[in-house]
Amino acid sequence: MRRLSSVSAVSGARALSGVAPVLHFPALSATQPKDQQVKKNTKVALELVKRFKGEIPAAYTRKSTATSDSIEKEIEALLGGAAKLRKAVTDDQPMDKLTLMERCLRHGLWSYLKDEGKLDFNQIQKWIVYTPSDETSFAKLKRAEELKVTLANFRKVRAEKGLPDAPLPNTNWAQEYKQAVDREVVAEKRFRYDQLAVNTTDRDEAQIEALLAQYRKPVQEKRLDDLVELLEKFKPVLAREAIMQRLTIKHLEGQLGVWRYLDWNPEVRDRAELECDLNGLQWWSPLEERRLLKVRLRSKTEVAEVMEKSQNAKAAEIEAANPSVKQVSSGDNATRDKLLKEVLALQARMNRREEESAKPAESKKAHH
Repeated sequence: MRRLSSVSAVSGARALSGVAPVLHFPALSATQPKDQQVKKNTKVALELVKRFKGEIPAAYTRKSTATSDSIEKEIEALLGGAAKLRKAVTDDQPMDKLTLMERCLRHGLWSYLKDEGKLDFNQIQKWIVYTPSDETSFAKLKRAEELKVTLANFRKVRAEKGLPDAPLPNTNWAQEYKQAVDREVVAEKRFRYDQLAVNTTDRDEAQIEALLAQYRKPVQEKRLDDLVELLEKFKPVLAREAIMQRLTIKHLEGQLGVWRYLDWNPEVRDRAELECDLNGLQWWSPLEERRLLKVRLRSKTEVAEVMEKSQNAKAAEIEAANPSVKQVSSGDNATRDKLLKEVLALQARMNRREEESAKPAESKKAHH
């Protein structure tokens, strides 16, 4: 269909001097019935999931019968009003014990809920996002969910109008033919669009979700058991902190005298027993002093640095275990990726601060 001319034996060069018109015959019927196409698409999707995720993990036997709802209610009952009883600290200041326990428990809870599909982006950003890599993953997750909602609304509107689910783009084929040197490329593109128009890309989403659940279920069940175990370890400390804060509030309100406050305060009793042991010159006193010294807890910024090192070490371990999927990048590309992650993290923090500063202004307007 192409005509070659100007062939020179001396120079060994040849040129394309013209293009013959290409006839186009649109496909009017599907090559297979719709149910067979759906089965084929589902089979391909299942194979891709198995290739990407590997073998299905072994089943996990639960140690407890607690559900995520019961754990969430218990955490809320223990820590729901704790934020009102302590001063607000920045990300650079050390956390207190209540803040640390709440962050550990809610991090585990929202990691579980996120993988189950319960997406509250404010809570996820508050309790799970730490490092620039987390910021990037969070932005991708939020963007994917927005695209899902947009697609669902789009399909709903088209279904109400009686239009097909997957419309093809409006293409000016005359202009495409005019701009292309080789019309066979445009004809191939048009042929593919015709095939998409008469065939379907639907899949059996139930089968795909069932396969993904087999990968997700053991990990999620172990997370629930870890949460229950962590909550049981924290309960005595939480009770101690609640007693101290209740006594402090009653003392500051004048309902409890200073001596009665000191008698009932657990921290003061421990300190008094330690002083008694020190004055008694017991041989274990230095060890007790060292054990009861004030422990400095990390700040959120320090936790983010530790988590970033752990993520980089885990990524290096995965690359070492799978050299075939290792991405070879130069030093400039690695530096650029790191800077890009930091820029994304800074933008997310700035947007968060703007939203927080806009909320009081809106509340004042509503009050007036």
